[in-house]
Parts: sequence; structure tokens; C-alpha cells
Amino acid sequence: MQAGLAELKHSDLERAARVVDRARASVERLRGEFPGDAATGFLGESEADEARFEGFANDEPCPALDPETQTCDLYAARPMTCRVFGPAVRGVDGAVGACELCYHGARDEEIAACAVEMDPDDTERVLAETLEAETGVQGMTIVAWRLATLP
Repeated sequence: MQAGLAELKHSDLERAARVVDRARASVERLRGEFPGDAATGFLGESEADEARFEGFANDEPCPALDPETQTCDLYAARPMTCRVFGPAVRGVDGAVGACELCYHGARDEEIAACAVEMDPDDTERVLAETLEAETGVQGMTIVAWRLATLP
């Protein structure tokens, strides 16, 4: 996302500024309920924080999503969560998660039959480890915090 935002700043500074403004506004709305360090946006390490993070900000619009065009301003640099949004996804624990709107009226068995593996090549872990090694930054966060705090 950092590279995607830097590229957008280079090609369309005004659009990039709108993304950052939306991210900062989102952070301000969510700061009081963040399940971790609200200053950095990184998830706390307790099981309670992890449980709260699971559903945290689900109703908050992504700051990379342009509210007028309904398109992602950082599409090529979108995180794994966005890349797998829509299809039913089987997690590492075997549980199947699906968008309720995409599978309206479908039975659990039908949804499970459509499930795809979220990250069969373990790409997210590899990318996270690479990022941590290069920057020293580690931990889970959400798009708004990441975009609001980028240089």
C-alpha cells in the first residue's frame, strides 16, 4: 500500500491527498474503540484484543475506496483481504467466511462447496515477513491506520 500510495502521489497528487484525508478521518472516528495502540494503529497482543479486532470497523468504508466512483484508488496495491473479498474463503482453521450479500439465501453447505483457500501459497506471511525485515514494523492493523500514517 505504501508503494501504491507513493505511485498515486506521483501520478495524481490530488486523488492521493483525498485518500489520505479519508484515512485520517476514519482513524479519528475509530480511535476511541481501537483494540490496541490507537497511536500506531497496531493490534494489541491479548486474546481479547484479537477477538475485538475480528469485527472491528466492519461498517467503516475503506479510505482507498472513492465514494463518488466506488472504485479503489489503490487497486493494484490492495492488501490480501481485498484481493479475496467476495468469494467464500476457507481459513487456516477450516472455517468458511463469506459475504452475506454475495450468498444471500444459500445454505451453509452450498457456501462451503464454493469456498476457496485464502492464501494457498502463504503469500501474505512471506510479504509480512519481508516488510518486517525491511522496516522493523510488525503487527496487524487496518487500511485506515496504515494510510493515515504513511510518510
